[in-house]
Order: sequence, then structure tokens, then C-alpha cells
Amino acid sequence: MRKKPLLLSCLLACSSLHLFAQHTDSVRVTSPSEATITQPEIPATGALSISGYVDAYYFNNFNNPQSGVNRGRIFDLPANNFALGLVQTMITYTYGKSKVVADLTYGPNADLGNFGNYRSLNTNQDNITSSSFAIKQAYLSYNLTDKLAFTIGQYGTHIGYELIDAPLNFNYSLSYLFGNGPFYHTGAKLDYAVNDKLGLMLGVVNGWDMLMDFNKQKSVTAQVHLTPTEGFHVYANYIGGDEHDGKSYFGTIKGCRTDLWDITTSYQISEKVKFGLNAAYGSFSSGAAVIDETDPYSDDASWKGAAVYLNIAASDKFGLGLRAERFEDPRGVRYFGPFKGNEFTLTGDIKLADGHFNLKPEFRIDTAKDKFFEDTNGNFSKKSQVTLGAAFVYTFDFSPGK
Repeated sequence: MRKKPLLLSCLLACSSLHLFAQHTDSVRVTSPSEATITQPEIPATGALSISGYVDAYYFNNFNNPQSGVNRGRIFDLPANNFALGLVQTMITYTYGKSKVVADLTYGPNADLGNFGNYRSLNTNQDNITSSSFAIKQAYLSYNLTDKLAFTIGQYGTHIGYELIDAPLNFNYSLSYLFGNGPFYHTGAKLDYAVNDKLGLMLGVVNGWDMLMDFNKQKSVTAQVHLTPTEGFHVYANYIGGDEHDGKSYFGTIKGCRTDLWDITTSYQISEKVKFGLNAAYGSFSSGAAVIDETDPYSDDASWKGAAVYLNIAASDKFGLGLRAERFEDPRGVRYFGPFKGNEFTLTGDIKLADGHFNLKPEFRIDTAKDKFFEDTNGNFSKKSQVTLGAAFVYTFDFSPGK
């Protein structure tokens, strides 16, 4: 059972195909409002755009787990099954200095990406169906000046390298770092473009992945975005807060504080080669008066991880992407732990229909220090898990009148 909602109750998803990417391909964004700051002048009559995607996949798990689940995965949970991923429709309207966004998702991954408001996630898989619906993002933004933008509502997180949206990631399956960080926030923030090499963000939110807060405490978000040279981006990210007396779906926790520091970089080495790095360290203070060795939430704990990315565009129709990652959650306070392990993912990208239709064959190896992965008898007796398959992603972008 996923432990994330329990920790998130003590704490305190992302973006469209073109409005949320701070930089190319896959790095998460500080906020949708950054695009507002730097965009060309908007026609006084306003502009409407509709974008989105549909994705489906099949992955064979060579362990043949009895449960039919790829353990440790974030979205691509079904093993040895054809599966629907996500159907996204994003409506954006801009008028003058203002913008409003309604980002809607459907399908199994809609609930998985909105689990803070979905109480039975992974406790009853019958509740995850192809008819699931969620508001992934819904926010309003206004440019106070040419450099300063204000955003309020539910918006994608600034933490991490990867995004919820499959078309914005090179690898289809998502990293442990992605799954153990926040997906979205509900709150307000300011984005300030100091110059073309420095951007700042500061916000106040209802913790992590929550529409409504569990108490009166709030969390602080912050980001420093550096562009030392063309094609090189560095993001220093933070979120932290004191969520004492938080109420969770699983009971009352006496008090806790969580802090997460995240560094994300990407460097376009050449027209065909891109390198990325994501590293994160999180700390959890339980606030518990008594330590219970059977309860990971009664003691202080930490988790950490790092991932490197290498993307190579062999041609305008084919590319390869490699991700190598290490993740450690020894106390099991984040996702499904306790867990210490690695994953290596090699993904191809075949572009069809002028880039609207992407075929992504993918090979992934997960390894763990201890026995963690499931076997054919339903026992967690394996130290490794190998999957091979492919994802299919179709994107669209429509602006009436164009």
C-alpha cells in the first residue's frame, strides 16, 4: 500500500505541452506563470488554446508477479497487460496580462496523479478505472509587471526533473525521485524574472499534493533558476513546512515537519545531445513523544536520491534516452519502503505523424539491496525486476482561428 498519503497528511501534478516547460523536454517548472512573464504581447481580444494527449502501453514483467503489478512504478502499474495511461485536455485562455488554465485528466493515471484527494489509492485497485477523472491543474495568473507574475490555484510542482505529462518526458516509466516528490500544490506564488539569467519564485501552499489542508499550518515553496549560458539551466528548489496535529486518512499524527531540497539541471550539449541531473534530499521530523520501532513515522527519518539523464537525437525521427538512478528510503517514510536500490531505463523515441504520434520502446531494470520485488507465487523474494515493452503517445494542440 502506498504510504505517501500518510506522510503527505503531515506535510504540509504538471503542465501542458507548451505552457509549463521552463526548458526543453522534461524538467519540471517553477510555475506556469514563468511562461506568462516571458511570452510575447498577448492580443487585446484574448486567445484560446486547447492541448492534450492520450497514451497507452504494454510492459512485460519477466518476474510474472502474481498481483499483476510492476512494483515500484508510479503510473505504469499493470504488468503483462495492455493499459491506458492518461487522457489530458488543457484549456488555456489569455487576455491582456491575465491567464486562466483548466487542466483536466481522465483514465487510470488521473487518480494516481491526484492521490492526495483520492483516499483509497492502491488499497483497492477496483477503484482505479478507465473512467477516472481529476482536475490536474486549475489556476489563475496575472502579470503585475513585466517581470513579476502572481499565480493562485492548483498548479504543478516546481520540484524535480520529470513531469506527469508523458509527452514531456523522454523515458516513459517514471523515476523513484518523481514518485517520492510532490506532484502538485494548492496555494499562491510569485515569480520574478530578475534578468535573462536569474529567476526567483516564492510561494505558500497547502502542503504537498493536497487540495485542502489538514490544519492551519502552511508550507513554503521556493526556487532559484539560473541560466549561466545558453542551453544550460540550473534549478535550486525547496519545499518545507510544519504540519503539526495533521489529520490523515489513517489517523491522527502528533506533529511533524518535512523539508525537501532539490537540484535539477539540464544542459543541451549540442543540437543532438542533452544531459540532465536531478538530486534530492528530504528530512522528516515526526514530532512523536515515543519512538515505536514498528512505526516509521514515530521517529525522525530522511530519504535521498539522484538520477542522471542522457538523450541523443540520432535523427529528426528517432532518439534514445538513458536514465540511471539511485534511491534510498531506509525507514520507509515516503513511498513503499523501506527501500534502497537502483534503476536503469533505456527508451527509444520513434516520431510519426510529424511528431504528434510517438512510439517509445523501453527496457528497464530495477534492483534492490534486499528482497523487494514480487515473484510468480506472490512472495517478495526477488532482488530485481526486469520489464520490456512500449508506450504509445499522441499529442494535439489546437488554437481556434489559427
